[in-house]
Amino acid sequence: MTTALAALACLLASGCAWQSAALKIGEDTYQVSTNASPARGGITGAREMALTNANAKCYSLGKKINVTDIQPEFAFPTNGVATATFTHR
Repeated sequence: MTTALAALACLLASGCAWQSAALKIGEDTYQVSTNASPARGGITGAREMALTNANAKCYSLGKKINVTDIQPEFAFPTNGVATATFTHR
């Protein structure tokens, strides 16, 4: 039991994070999702990764970002998640 709890604590403290590619969900509308552990900044880290990914997509198109929505939330057990919806101009 103690070993399992120690392993879980190490997993929670590790710097895990993931992000989706920018997905086209409308004519000029895209969405990205990110997930960051507390060590990677939780909700704040997830939000930063989402906006960085969205900016990179717009830059690759030679456009500027226009964020229309960003939804931050907690994910089990303590991670932060952010989903950003954006268009370009």
